[in-house]
Amino acid sequence: MFTLISLLCCVMLTNLAFAASFPDVDDFHVHNGAVEYLKSKGVISGYPDGTFQPDKTINRAEALKMVMLSVATETDSTQVIDFSDVLVDDWFYEYVRKAVEIGIVEGYDDGTFKPANNINVAESIKIILVAFGEEPADEVTKQPYADVEVTDWYAAFAEYGRTKQFVWPLDDGKLHADRDITRGEFAEIIYRVMYTTEKDLDAFPISTDWPTYAHPEDKYVMKYPFGWEMIIAGDQRIFWKQDEANDQVSWARTYPDSATVVIARDDNEKGVSLADYLKGIEYPADAIAQEMTLNGYPFASVSMLNEGITDYYVQLTDNSILVIYSQVGSGDNKTYLTDQVRYLVGSIRYSEDVTDTTTDSPVDSVTESDGTEGTDTDDGAEVGGGDAGGSGDFMTDVRSNILTEGVGQATMDKFTDLSLIETDTIGIGTGPVDYFYSAEYDVTIKYERNSDTILAINDSQGTAF
Repeated sequence: MFTLISLLCCVMLTNLAFAASFPDVDDFHVHNGAVEYLKSKGVISGYPDGTFQPDKTINRAEALKMVMLSVATETDSTQVIDFSDVLVDDWFYEYVRKAVEIGIVEGYDDGTFKPANNINVAESIKIILVAFGEEPADEVTKQPYADVEVTDWYAAFAEYGRTKQFVWPLDDGKLHADRDITRGEFAEIIYRVMYTTEKDLDAFPISTDWPTYAHPEDKYVMKYPFGWEMIIAGDQRIFWKQDEANDQVSWARTYPDSATVVIARDDNEKGVSLADYLKGIEYPADAIAQEMTLNGYPFASVSMLNEGITDYYVQLTDNSILVIYSQVGSGDNKTYLTDQVRYLVGSIRYSEDVTDTTTDSPVDSVTESDGTEGTDTDDGAEVGGGDAGGSGDFMTDVRSNILTEGVGQATMDKFTDLSLIETDTIGIGTGPVDYFYSAEYDVTIKYERNSDTILAINDSQGTAF
């Protein structure tokens, strides 16, 4: 049975922050994290015109090059292959040779390899998992996707990819395993396998590259999935995955493959505990309630499974309570949308550093509650800004690196008086989190070791973030 806290606690708030290397895969592209990661590892280089062409289908030769550059495998360079359509002078010869030698591909009965043929989703999953030495189960007892039967030749690979969150279905909840895969999708699977291995994680955190949103007045920071629309309704924020296939036009009704998350903050002026707060809310007798601590905050969820409804409550550092209403449709995409909702909720943090609503990644559109369409540039927020605890350019520069992976230690090295005041060995599901204090600037830095990331900076000394 799924354990709610195990998924919520493995959320990683940091975005992988890269400067876009390709004009057709900018910072806002769904595959930007994957493409930039693989570019930094020397796995991809793009086309001569400087593009990556993420939406272009990938052929067998291109796919093998990407895979073989991703894995550190020693092979016998003297071994030759004998395909009538793969010549020694071909640019892809060495990649095909290595792939055949380690057993991840083979030729056809007519003696050809067909390097120019497109590769489909099922073949891609198998090739990548085998190349990385991943070991799917011998037997599949449950359909991993609505359109994958347990008897399909690729079922074990599909199930493994689903369990590890290496592979995500289309919006209808189906894998569509026989469709040609795109370069962006292929790169995404390789990236997720590499990242999970590098970070020693049980599964890929699907929110890793999601855009970050911060509410400027309510002081909460969160991440939300690509492809979701955000609607502004006063102080409330509505995040909506539209079921376009079923012609859904409003978030106000749940459709089979839709999901809605509504977030509002209660000032909790009486200052009651979360447990007492919940006592004032009536739920049906069959509702399933859980109370726990999540990311250091008192946290509760109440689920009405038959309706696809789960309400979440988070008591933030300032004692206010975030009330989060979610509902997911009953279609084939239900499982995956439910996971996205849980990761969204699990990413929520309180931050006094929220200063404006500048987006670091766009939502599809921002709609005011009166139905008018707003801009597509002022719907998110950056975490940081301000000079609390130490005025001037120094702290501004330091804060500009909040949530930027790989630069945390280098940023902290700029301080001359940092002292470690506490370590959270469990962290946020990705590894230990350290708290450093600078007396000179009177700030505490929250630092996540595994990703070398400054998660937040608070005024004064203390670990309550």
